Amino acid sequence: MSALARMLRLPQYARNVQRLRFILGVVVRHGFGHVLQRAGLARLLPFTGGGLALRADESLRKESWEVRVRMALESLGPTFVKLGQMMATRPDIIPMSLIHELRKLQDDVPGVKFPAVRRLIQDELGVPLGEAYAWFDETPLAAASIAQVHRARLHDGSEVVVKVQRPNLDQRIRTDLDLLMIIAEQLEERVAEARQFRPVALVEQFSRSIKKETDFDNERANIERFRKQFEAEPNLHLPRTWPELSTRRALTMEFIDGCKVTDQAQMEAWGVDCKEVAQLGTKLVMAAVFEHGFFHADPHPGNFFVLPDGRLALIDFGMMGSLDRERVDEMLAFLAAILLADPEMLVAQLMDLGLIGDSVDVRALRTEIHELLSRYYGMEIGALDIGIFITEVFETIIRYDVRMPSDLLLVGKSVSTMEGIARQIQPDFNPMLELRPYLVRLYARRALDPSAYSRRVWRVAHDWWGLARSLPNDVRGLARRVRDGEIVLNINDTGQGERQVRTERQINRVIVAAASFLSWGLFSVLVPEAAKAGFFSFTTFWAFILAVNGTWTSALLAFSLLRSREL
Repeated sequence: MSALARMLRLPQYARNVQRLRFILGVVVRHGFGHVLQRAGLARLLPFTGGGLALRADESLRKESWEVRVRMALESLGPTFVKLGQMMATRPDIIPMSLIHELRKLQDDVPGVKFPAVRRLIQDELGVPLGEAYAWFDETPLAAASIAQVHRARLHDGSEVVVKVQRPNLDQRIRTDLDLLMIIAEQLEERVAEARQFRPVALVEQFSRSIKKETDFDNERANIERFRKQFEAEPNLHLPRTWPELSTRRALTMEFIDGCKVTDQAQMEAWGVDCKEVAQLGTKLVMAAVFEHGFFHADPHPGNFFVLPDGRLALIDFGMMGSLDRERVDEMLAFLAAILLADPEMLVAQLMDLGLIGDSVDVRALRTEIHELLSRYYGMEIGALDIGIFITEVFETIIRYDVRMPSDLLLVGKSVSTMEGIARQIQPDFNPMLELRPYLVRLYARRALDPSAYSRRVWRVAHDWWGLARSLPNDVRGLARRVRDGEIVLNINDTGQGERQVRTERQINRVIVAAASFLSWGLFSVLVPEAAKAGFFSFTTFWAFILAVNGTWTSALLAFSLLRSREL
């Protein structure tokens, strides 16, 4: 069934068709009618005089296509503004010229009138507004495409802000997502040039992202998780939340009585050192990404506040990035290669990640990266704009059809955005002085961490144990299928015996190597504990046994390899 045919089965068909026609009309007005015609969508618009009823706006003809895309998204409302912001994090498939323009998307919209806000809060909390709050400001403090924020006061005197979702937002987003998928499928099927942007995959990713961002229960959980990972950091303040006054569509949290991080005049009036704020912000972003693997994915200046005592405060935790330990290690190696200007290390890391295919000219890629890194490495350190630096590295890599993971690109955006904020606060801020030693030190520490190797050993051992448990059943099932005639084996191999012996020898060596690796890995974990426990202890005894076993298996493996001169 085609995408357009499926639309006929959507609920509220008339409203959806009206919305789709409005979307297509905006696209035409901004000069992209020819794309709709090729995608087979133009027939949904009325025709007059042999042409489209809505023609391109003459006043927009002088604008570049990137500017017209950004303006069209702004005209289409909250869902499309958020789509543009998400696209701005995907330089792997979106041209950088468009990304630079999408970063200008404005999220400021008129506020919802107070009666609708009151009704939504009361429906969500199940109590009258006056029972939940002692005072509630009817004028919004700020309004955006997803929600608006009002100041309030609780009955115990706590000053709070209430983040309220815009009424009927869920229905609008669901409708827009359905229509976006229809448009994406038509573009991918009929317009060859659009396929490189992977419109269907983009819409699917966006759907997951916006559903998380519009769930305020998820945002409150993000705040609490972030608070826990930075509980030992005295210079960071995170807003307190009130679970009993929060739901999926309304969030009550502490009012941050500070100034925006870019308000240098206020910081100077408070006696706050702008340079220390820039260093603190950079340190916190680095720690969130590379030490905790959970970071603020939208660190624009409006989300950073400075308190009168010099502490940094963060708000708006709707969009977060999350990384597992293995990905953090990969990113550390990637960024360490960039900051050390080591193209060999950078290309090797891309190959280890499996991002370089057979068609990539590795030598040419390495040469171009070397030239780029050499050019930036020779700069005066204060003149380096790390945002542009990282962007150019990504552009170079992507130009060779290397598919960069989206989480790596998100980290690059987060780091470069924080560097831009730091420069805005302190123009002579030297980002490389902060980033290079920190990342290299952290990379070395994690690369030499014995516990990381022990975890890998346990993971390999667990995989082998899982294989050993499932193998008998797998072999029994295979034998049954052969017996029942589902699988027919026809083997005529004169060298089978010799290969079987070689295979058995290789399997034995793998087992011996795994035993050696496991012994030494566990030994490295037990040694610090044995040193604390003393010579005559149970821990020391097992460390000794592991050392003996590791030495014996290593020697046995080496002897076997030397004797046969093959793996």
